[in-house]
Amino acid sequence: MGFAGKPSKGCAPCRAKRTKCDLTLPSCTQCIRKNRLCSGYRNEQDMLFRNETTRVVRRENRRADERSQSSYSLSPDRGMLQFLDVQQPSRIAAIDDEAVEYFFAHYNEKFFSSDGRHGDGGFDYILPVFQSDLNTGGPVPDIVRASGLAALGSMKSAPELLTQARTKEGKVLRQLTKQLQNPAKRLSDSSILTCILLSILQNIICDTPASTKDLTAHLTGACELVKRRGPEQCSNDVGLGIYARMRGFILAHCLQTRDPLPSSVVDFLDDEDITERDFEPYFYRLLARLCQIRADQKTRGYVDDGMARDAQTLMYRFATWQPSIPSWDPQQRPSADFGSAYSVDPTTYRYIWLASIWIFQLTVRILASDLVIEWARTQLLTTAGSPASATLDDAVSTQLRLCEELKLSTDYYILSFKQSQSTMKMIGGYGLLWPLYVLSTSSTSTLGTLMWIEQRAENIAEDFGVRQGKAMAGFMRMYTQSSPTLTSSSGSSF
Repeated sequence: MGFAGKPSKGCAPCRAKRTKCDLTLPSCTQCIRKNRLCSGYRNEQDMLFRNETTRVVRRENRRADERSQSSYSLSPDRGMLQFLDVQQPSRIAAIDDEAVEYFFAHYNEKFFSSDGRHGDGGFDYILPVFQSDLNTGGPVPDIVRASGLAALGSMKSAPELLTQARTKEGKVLRQLTKQLQNPAKRLSDSSILTCILLSILQNIICDTPASTKDLTAHLTGACELVKRRGPEQCSNDVGLGIYARMRGFILAHCLQTRDPLPSSVVDFLDDEDITERDFEPYFYRLLARLCQIRADQKTRGYVDDGMARDAQTLMYRFATWQPSIPSWDPQQRPSADFGSAYSVDPTTYRYIWLASIWIFQLTVRILASDLVIEWARTQLLTTAGSPASATLDDAVSTQLRLCEELKLSTDYYILSFKQSQSTMKMIGGYGLLWPLYVLSTSSTSTLGTLMWIEQRAENIAEDFGVRQGKAMAGFMRMYTQSSPTLTSSSGSSF
């Protein structure tokens, strides 16, 4: 071994390509983007000492040839084995262990309470249940492995890993079925969290229309278990974190499908003991009302006067709502100026959380304005010169302004998350598909907007390894290419 100064710390693929390696665990960003296997990083000895075995062998063999005698020999196979042994990363783990590590690094979304007691890093409610089920043989470790395998398979374009994920999913379903038949475990954190993680697995794989159906079934199952368990679900931080994660998924699902929030979620919003520890229950009550109006619109096929008035009220309340978060500025999107977005420290979790709140507030205001616009347009069709004309103009101008801000914010966070060294940027990137969906369905959307969405969905798929981004981009491309004209520019791409 010879001292070799300060060589690159990066993984083997980045060193071979001479590209900058960001040393992110468990895989570097360059390898994730290129869908290649990251070999890991060299330990301190590798960084200070290079294996000189093969060089010594070549030198000695050359000298031996010159002297026509063999003073030293080493089989090539043995030399290569020694070389590979040194070059392999210090962290060598089985694929299941890698899958678990990948899930916790990229998909473990933390819980933040209104009182901020969990700090910038949030509260990890999955790990305690994972560790408990490891000891008792519960299903959470296997669904975490399945989700990690699916994510790795999607990122590396490795269908065999997706097959393994599906196999583990079957095992998890059998474990969960057995657990649901046990009165002592039926309503446990393990059962509810397993249902939620099964829905995440479907979201990651997303390979057939059945995935969406299965996702809905798992979320419905989680809701039913929470309903039967009652307020005890939120009696501790783990249970409250599980409930908050479930509620977030259910809320996005109901807004997308125009269904009302389940009664169990609505009832919890009115429970004083829960709301004291919950994050912004007032905001979630507004969201519950928005879900109900959109569900009524879906059922009736129109927006009546009362629904329009409620939607206008929601637009105002969403606009004036401010979360009880220190330094929150309703006029300024949360930024990465403080630098934490580019680090691997826990504050990155908080930054992504704040960005999600900003994005979500804009999207629900757009969804509420859609209801007002539909009502006003109907009024103008039935009554010429109706006072609804002013309402329509106001709602359209408001929505155009909101959509423009949403596009700017989405562009900002795509770039900001892309530059982050934190593995949690994948959660941030995945969350940016939601504003793209809302923009695609807004009343003021144009073909130019859809082209912009196509480009950004491609960015998200490429930069964050989010499979659904490719699917969304493909759908938008199919739609825009079928039109002979474009009504506005598509914007710049990254």
